[in-house]
Amino acid sequence: MIKDLHEFDAGACVRADVCIIGAGAAGITVAREFLGSHLSVVVLEGGGLNNETVIQQLNESEVVGLPHAGIEKGRVRAFGGSTTAWGGQNLRLNAFDFQRRSWVPNSGWPISLQDLEPYYDRAERVLQLGPNIPYQALCARAGIEPLAFDPDKLYVECSRWSPSPNFGTTYRKELREARNISVILHANVTELVTNQAATSVERVEIKALSGKRATARARFYIVCCGGIESARILLASDSIDRNGVGNKHDLVGRYFQDHVHIWYDDIVTTNRKRLQNSCESFFIRGRKYAPLISLGNQLQVEKKLMRIHGTVIFWMESDSSVAAAKTLFRAVRGKTLPPLRELRHLLGNSLADPGELLGIVYRYYIQKRAGTPKRGRVYLAALCEMSPNPDSRITLSRVPDQLGIRRARIDWRIGELERRTASEYVRTVASELERLRVGSYDLKQAAVLEDEKAWVKLATDNNHHMGTTRMHESDKLGVVDSNCQVHGIQNLYIGSSSVFPSSGSAYPTLTTLALCIRVADRLKNLLGVAKPMEFSTKELFQ
Repeated sequence: MIKDLHEFDAGACVRADVCIIGAGAAGITVAREFLGSHLSVVVLEGGGLNNETVIQQLNESEVVGLPHAGIEKGRVRAFGGSTTAWGGQNLRLNAFDFQRRSWVPNSGWPISLQDLEPYYDRAERVLQLGPNIPYQALCARAGIEPLAFDPDKLYVECSRWSPSPNFGTTYRKELREARNISVILHANVTELVTNQAATSVERVEIKALSGKRATARARFYIVCCGGIESARILLASDSIDRNGVGNKHDLVGRYFQDHVHIWYDDIVTTNRKRLQNSCESFFIRGRKYAPLISLGNQLQVEKKLMRIHGTVIFWMESDSSVAAAKTLFRAVRGKTLPPLRELRHLLGNSLADPGELLGIVYRYYIQKRAGTPKRGRVYLAALCEMSPNPDSRITLSRVPDQLGIRRARIDWRIGELERRTASEYVRTVASELERLRVGSYDLKQAAVLEDEKAWVKLATDNNHHMGTTRMHESDKLGVVDSNCQVHGIQNLYIGSSSVFPSSGSAYPTLTTLALCIRVADRLKNLLGVAKPMEFSTKELFQ
């Protein structure tokens, strides 16, 4: 069922076997693992069913390092979390990403790809991604001739796009009708309160913006917030230990990572048709796949670089027939037609180049391709892994939010390893495109990547917040263990990209959900032995 904190009496106490904090992709995925079981689950969500401006203001933060727009724009407080604004792109980490690399400080996971593979399979079903098919097999099915990159230097993998990425709509009915799962909206968690020894969470303090308060008590607690908010909640929970929960060794909030987004201007094409055929997105049985040009593992080892991949972008000029037709189509579909004068302008532009428009339609509906333009500028948009850096971190500002919790303060830092990786990547792509006679790249435009200070102007964040409650078997080097249990706290787990020790360059949602399902399995096993708390679902709201 789904209820609102405002329906409760002041000071109400919610009880359950499992308390999940956050109803984004992670929280909803964990909750669904308990559907139909004899275990009671409560999910606490700070937002409502839809995006509310006043709730979003709780994300306002202080930025003291590099500019970081995603600390506010990349977070959504609502049922469904950031998936309500997510395109749905997914990619697994590979085996190399889990390994320790001597040239990447603090890299390596305490688990392997093999440990996570069965959970990847289940997470992909949650995301409705279909089977995990190798790139070459996808090309054969789609009639694509892949570019023959030197595999030691570059290789192509495909991201998969969820057809229903908004968890807030996809799973709303299922959770509303669940008898053993209760979602409470506008229930902002203000503190995790432990026992005096700080070995177990006793309760969670809850507050709405209206001022209404409540508490939640459970056998187990799972923090399923993003990479910023998960750390913020632990740090703000300081009534027992002034350093916060799970922060005995001052690690909570450290190692903050985000994929470094770099936009490389103007690839010069010498065989645009071939480049387009190999690099634009395509569809198989209604599912979207996007080719990604990734830096080869061998080259990473030889030159001591990190993971990075790029997407070739065939830019659609704003005044093109296709752009006008797309704008018009969206307006008609959304029943929000523009004023008559603007409507005439859109119609005129749409019909200005019927050949281009018909070509796009043919490629999209007949050839099952993304339908990118045959002329215009071509870019390379890359995502680079970040080296785990303890000085890149989330702390608490002195300024409180509307609930009285100190706001997040971010000091995002990227350095020489990221710069070298970005520079070597674009040079490698340029060299390979020239060898294959499909394009080239004016490296003069990339000269700024050689400047240790100026290059950061090319780098932006990408809303992929990771690393702030990192996983490690030692409590001196990590916040959670390999099971995502907070070190030293027997009933507290974290299901979030915040547990990533290192990030690779893969989009983090899929790996996050795989870890969350793994946590849910562990809790089901633990709770299957113990007798569940004896109260009905109705008593959750007393």
